[in-house]
Amino acid sequence: MKRSKGTQNLLCLISLVGVLSILLGSQLALAAQEGSNPPTPTPNQEEPPPEEPVIERLELVSRFPVKQGESGSSFEFEVSFNYQGTEQKLFEFTLTPPPGWAVSVTRYYSEEQQATILAMLVEPNVQYPDRVQIELSPLPGNVPEPGEYVLTFAAASDDLRDSIELKAVVTDLPLTYELDLATTSGRLDFPAKGGEENFIPLKITNTGSGVLTNLSFTSVKSEGWGTIFTPNKIESLEPGQSVEAEVTMTPPQNTIAGDYRVLLRVGADSPDTRLQQEVDMRIRVQTPTVWGAAGIGIVVAVIAGLAIMFRQLGRR
Repeated sequence: MKRSKGTQNLLCLISLVGVLSILLGSQLALAAQEGSNPPTPTPNQEEPPPEEPVIERLELVSRFPVKQGESGSSFEFEVSFNYQGTEQKLFEFTLTPPPGWAVSVTRYYSEEQQATILAMLVEPNVQYPDRVQIELSPLPGNVPEPGEYVLTFAAASDDLRDSIELKAVVTDLPLTYELDLATTSGRLDFPAKGGEENFIPLKITNTGSGVLTNLSFTSVKSEGWGTIFTPNKIESLEPGQSVEAEVTMTPPQNTIAGDYRVLLRVGADSPDTRLQQEVDMRIRVQTPTVWGAAGIGIVVAVIAGLAIMFRQLGRR
């Protein structure tokens, strides 16, 4: 019995040693496997995404693509180059103005601003994009009618391109009210005779773009002088229209010969005010014919009397 109990103990000891060997072997194998393989990332450690290729892009932008002005005005636009890319590029311009208009492009705030450019080097990915200034002007002799006029501006470099439409809105010119008074001959000095009617032709012209109404005449002259305007009133005068009038000037009969200043004025009504134009004239008064003849008669009589007197004295 004792022997069998010892045998059992020996068997148990052998079994225990075997189990320990198996456990130690598995731990060593696991450690070796962990040492040979790279560590796997934990769920919180994500790998950075791969870099995406840069896509080149051009966008032409204007803060104020629509400008408004009067007929005959020029229009200025600013266009920014929003360029995304990897390198500096040379962009060439294409301009399509409306008929009857001229267009020029200058670099915004550059030393060459006065020189027209047809291409420009543009830097990519800048915080403040490069800009150009575009001026659209009517050609000489072209007075655009009210309406909208579109300019197309395009920029291209190889296959990269974009375009933008810029619009000029032309409005009517504001009405102007101007008046001109002159003599038909352009002269400002005229001869006149005291006690007689002297006629001076005048020309009145509406030099503005609005209608003038209620035209009338006045004068500033020496005391005793008479002035009569024919006609003395004009109801209305259209833009660019001229009418002729006449002033009859009569100096007093006993006016001393010499030069006299006379102001002739014409006034007209406009929507806002009363217009007035004047012409400063010099009237040269000559000796009346009656007094001239009398003077000549007196001289003749004196000469005749002297002749008779000398003849009588000679006989003695």
